[in-house]
Amino acid sequence: MYGVGISTAKAIVEYRETISAFYSVEELVFVPGVGLATLESLLPFITVECPDVPVDRSHFLLEGVPDDTLLTVVFLDVGNGDAILLQAGENTWLIDGGPPGEGAMRAPVVQRLRECGIDTLSVVAFTHPHADHIGGCRDALEVFHCNMLIDPGIDFASGVYEGLLQYAVDSECGYSILSIGDRWELSDHVTVEVVWLERGAGSPNEASAVYLVTCGNFTLLLTGDIENETITRMTPFQTPVTVMKVPHHGSRSSLFPPWLRKTAPQFAVFSCGRDNPFGHPHTEVLRAWEDTGARILRTDRQGNIFLYTDGESINFTYSFLL
Repeated sequence: MYGVGISTAKAIVEYRETISAFYSVEELVFVPGVGLATLESLLPFITVECPDVPVDRSHFLLEGVPDDTLLTVVFLDVGNGDAILLQAGENTWLIDGGPPGEGAMRAPVVQRLRECGIDTLSVVAFTHPHADHIGGCRDALEVFHCNMLIDPGIDFASGVYEGLLQYAVDSECGYSILSIGDRWELSDHVTVEVVWLERGAGSPNEASAVYLVTCGNFTLLLTGDIENETITRMTPFQTPVTVMKVPHHGSRSSLFPPWLRKTAPQFAVFSCGRDNPFGHPHTEVLRAWEDTGARILRTDRQGNIFLYTDGESINFTYSFLL
């Protein structure tokens, strides 16, 4: 029909039945076998009626200062990289460590943690071994006297990654490799769980471990740099979250509309560097997350982003506002 073969037609039907209804003709491009050329040939013949589905806000939390903060999350301003601090009970976790320092300087994450009043870390974990996520992990382990490194175990050759592993060996640091389903109780109220991990994915970005942080009715999804291939596979199992750490710093490679609609976050946090050479976050990505009803927060505009919750309410403060 209109130049679409049987296999492509079947793929369109399967996508609609297992992933999502189509909210625009342009979403056809996410169906396997439908490239831009095919989409262009179909445009004169197809219209899409957007399903009249109200934005789901049932999982949104009351905004206001919690009576008793049970979880503090800080999205650290480390430039174009990720570094997220979790504080609950007696535990202080760092998930991803941002980029390395320049020359003899310590990594940016060290100064940011000091700004938060941190003197020790319980655990340093990471999503995948690219330098903008692990470049500061060694400094974090050393400076903040941390004795546990948690590694997703993704095969990747780099001097930064090898140096981190060698430091763990030389310092006799505790070391663990993730498995999907791993779960830790940071306190009586806060858990961290690995909800997605595909070591055999096509790139370290796609293989990123995805962590779900839960405190009462609050949920936070830490997504590393997952891109559309992984995101598409996650979508059928996805549930709404309170806060989304937007994958890959707001890159176009991590923009899958059905997943955005299913996560439907109250807040979408972009960890990105000021005036970075990649153009992160891309304008269409910002717009897409805004269209879900999410409020946008950005480390390049607000510096360290502090989140406080008791599981029923949520509040934010910032280092600065641009």
